[in-house]
Amino acid sequence: MGLITELKRRNVIRVSIAYVVAAWLLAQVADLVLDVMGAPNIVLRSVVAILALGFVPAVIFAWAFEMTPEGVKKQSEIDQDRSITHHTARKLDLVTIGLVIAVVVFVIVERYLPHSDEASVAAVPSEQLTADKHVELVDGSEKNKTPLDMRSIAVLPFANRSNQQDDLFFTDGIHDDLLTQLAKIRELTVTSRTSVMEYRDTSMNLKEIGTELNVATILEGGIQKVGDRVRINIQLIDVATDKHLWAETFDRELTAENIFDIQSEIALKIVQAVAIQLTPEEEKVLSEIPTQNLAAYEAFLRAKEVGFGANYSREREVVEQSWLEKAIALDPNFAEAHAQLARVYGQVYWRGLDTSDAFLEKYRKTIDLALSLNPKSPSALRAQANYYYRVENDYEKSLSLIDEVIENAPGIVDLYTDRGLTLRRLGRWEESIASFRKVTELDPANRSNHATMLETMESINDWQGILDQTIPLKDANPNDLDIQITRAVASMNLNGDLEPLERVFEKMNPVVSTSYFSWAHRVHLYKRDFDATIEALNNPVWTSGSISSVFLDFRNYQLANAYRMKGDQETANQHYQMVIDRLEFTLNSAIQVQAYLGMTIAKSMAHLGRFDEALSLATKLTNEFPYERDSMLYGWLLTNQAMVKGLAGDQDAAMDDLEKAFNIPTALRVHPWDLHYDPNWDFMRDNPRFNELATPNIVIRTESSGWGG
Repeated sequence: MGLITELKRRNVIRVSIAYVVAAWLLAQVADLVLDVMGAPNIVLRSVVAILALGFVPAVIFAWAFEMTPEGVKKQSEIDQDRSITHHTARKLDLVTIGLVIAVVVFVIVERYLPHSDEASVAAVPSEQLTADKHVELVDGSEKNKTPLDMRSIAVLPFANRSNQQDDLFFTDGIHDDLLTQLAKIRELTVTSRTSVMEYRDTSMNLKEIGTELNVATILEGGIQKVGDRVRINIQLIDVATDKHLWAETFDRELTAENIFDIQSEIALKIVQAVAIQLTPEEEKVLSEIPTQNLAAYEAFLRAKEVGFGANYSREREVVEQSWLEKAIALDPNFAEAHAQLARVYGQVYWRGLDTSDAFLEKYRKTIDLALSLNPKSPSALRAQANYYYRVENDYEKSLSLIDEVIENAPGIVDLYTDRGLTLRRLGRWEESIASFRKVTELDPANRSNHATMLETMESINDWQGILDQTIPLKDANPNDLDIQITRAVASMNLNGDLEPLERVFEKMNPVVSTSYFSWAHRVHLYKRDFDATIEALNNPVWTSGSISSVFLDFRNYQLANAYRMKGDQETANQHYQMVIDRLEFTLNSAIQVQAYLGMTIAKSMAHLGRFDEALSLATKLTNEFPYERDSMLYGWLLTNQAMVKGLAGDQDAAMDDLEKAFNIPTALRVHPWDLHYDPNWDFMRDNPRFNELATPNIVIRTESSGWGG
């Protein structure tokens, strides 16, 4: 007897079909019931897993056993002439038909009858909500109960219920779009994406998450994309009471218009639940549909998925650009895609990859087109501000545009980062730090912002403030390298101790960052260990393929210095010449690249004795960036011009520049302990004025610094 025939005789195939239909129906019912109950996603996944695991025992049971009038018996114990499997088969056929009918009824009810997206299910009437709730902090003490405004919200990452990994871009993209929508509501404080993404698949409960993020409400949900349908279930939770303020399931045909309509409805229901009154302008913005082309929208979401990646990568940027270009090809009127493409172009220009007139023209036209399609688009206006910052270096104009966008979309956290960076260029240091603190409020897990704020505090020599705003190395996240470098540098500038810097690079993970490139080798240089300096400059991080060519030229210059100090002048000269060979590239680069790389070239020329060329280039660059034009850059240029003048033999002029740099608040300059340790300044150590600057005052740390480890 063949296997197929035997499977049929023993009803294994019928049992399998009946089990699959029943399991599917049970899973759908469980999805609805658990959704209403507000159960976490892990419960539904557990139910599905149990049903899947049950299939194998069911098949084995059907093969090995038979239901008889006397009860369950093994197949091996039954005479086939007395078997009643044919009667059981008819019963199984009826059961399967009944299950199929139940499935059809379920689909009709679920899809075609009035749905919950037409009437919200409010667990707590909005009129019973007060403006503030008191959420008890983790330690439970009365004194640490902090009033939280109900209008503070965190939108946790949506669950991808399609069970297809490739659909994650769709789920995350809609999540990010909803965050952007909510950020446009003035009275709502929305935790940024960077912070909430850390809670994907977390085992923490909502109260713990709310406490960590300092919010009173949490929105969570899931998205299921099946064929031409999309189901989005959402629930808004009051963190203090763990009760539903609102819950709803949206089941719609999968179109771009429906996706944006659902996002708008969710935003409106949240507004109603926390008793916010929208302005007419906000209502209009929430009702906008960026594109009605679903394929264009999905290409745009693919681009955003690529852009979400950590750290910069030119390869990833190329992929992002290709998806944006595809979105624009599918819908030439997709303003957000044009604005995002302009952002990519800004990176290309800033990194010196293409600064040609033709490229700049394309960059400008992309921004102009985005603005013509949607003059109020925060993304397009931000791209325009970015252009004024990076290309025109018109920081006042850039700041004006940023402030305009913040007025209309106060919850978009990246705007405050842009504002802080722009204020630094204008020398408005305290305002800049305040803007970075605003980012911390909206995006507490944003380590990059924290590092940038600390870097800005360096500019005003607030070393004690840096220690107060950071945790000791022994308690630090191994990925917070930039933060710990700044902390160690602050310690050095207070007491001259290099040991914390050494231990940072022993404990923390190396990353592609300006702080790493500035200090990983310099700590060895300051200890005059030139072999260790060269080893640090040859770390694979430098050749990771994701860094600007400017850093590689900087590396060649530092290698040249290390070889020179080690006594290998020939190798040093080769590296100096490699830097100088980049002069033509430099003169055709973005203005910021010209400044940084140009001054490195000037110093290389001075070390090779080409003093006239070095002085001419250094003077040109410093004059082009006076303090009034760029407060960030000026101090660094002035300090490096001092080195060129000193190498050329004019120590008095060099000291004039150094003293001037020391007496203005400006970033990227050297400090007394730098002059004290750095062997690059050894040629000035017989100069009394230099030694006065290079004799630091020891500052005793206060107890509030929390320094240690």
